[in-house]
Amino acid sequence: MTKPLVSVVLPVYNAAPYLQACLDSIASQSYRPLELIAIDDHSTDNSLDILKKFAKGKSWVKILTNPKNLGVSPTFNKGIIKAKSTYIARMDADDLMHKDRIKKQLDFLLTHPDVVAVGTQCQLIDKHGHPTGQKLFPTSHQQIKDMLFRTVPMQQPSIMINRSLLPKDFVFGDSRFSPAEDYDLFFRLLPYGKLANLPQLLHFYREHDTNISLVKPKFTFWKITRAKINAVLHHHYIPSLHSLTVFLAQLIAITLLPSSLIYPLHSKLRGMK
Repeated sequence: MTKPLVSVVLPVYNAAPYLQACLDSIASQSYRPLELIAIDDHSTDNSLDILKKFAKGKSWVKILTNPKNLGVSPTFNKGIIKAKSTYIARMDADDLMHKDRIKKQLDFLLTHPDVVAVGTQCQLIDKHGHPTGQKLFPTSHQQIKDMLFRTVPMQQPSIMINRSLLPKDFVFGDSRFSPAEDYDLFFRLLPYGKLANLPQLLHFYREHDTNISLVKPKFTFWKITRAKINAVLHHHYIPSLHSLTVFLAQLIAITLLPSSLIYPLHSKLRGMK
């Protein structure tokens, strides 16, 4: 196989109900050549069987396995090490890609060499794949950077990273901040280039009753808070006055509100349609 410009890194853990659709969306990409690095994180369902069946006859697909469950961050890091490409596309095993996602992101990064990571707008879908709304993000670097201290400004499984701008020893996922690795990653990418989001809906983000942000919203929030404080103390991030005010309001709301109200309120304030 010709050395690909893009590697899709796909951590997989107990994703059997959604995995085949995810894999099919990757196989249907309009851009070629691709490399898919799928890592099964010691699933207890038949995810690994689905991966092996999909990989048959496909030289562009590499299946790795963890001898024990390691979590998303170490699994993603393992995939990055094995990836051959300059451009790394992140993906979640329960989500779907628009057929032109990889092509449009790669075109953007090739024409914007100062951008270290680019995401997309997201179509929200339910467990059956039916559209339920949209999750929209700012497109400019400054907007993304400022929004980062208030709420997540990029959907992590939608991003493509230009790793030629990063140090060889750059750690992509830090499990100390799980399940808020995305916040930590975006803060740590800032010194190496600009961040951007494409204006198109190119990623289908599946919401279901095992999403950690739905199941444990307070736990997730405190992990996010830890990532934010770490960015200020160790990565020279300076939040705006507006972002600090919003953050303090979030602290009060998270402390006082019951867990059942947190995600619906967040969705409304976030403008998720």
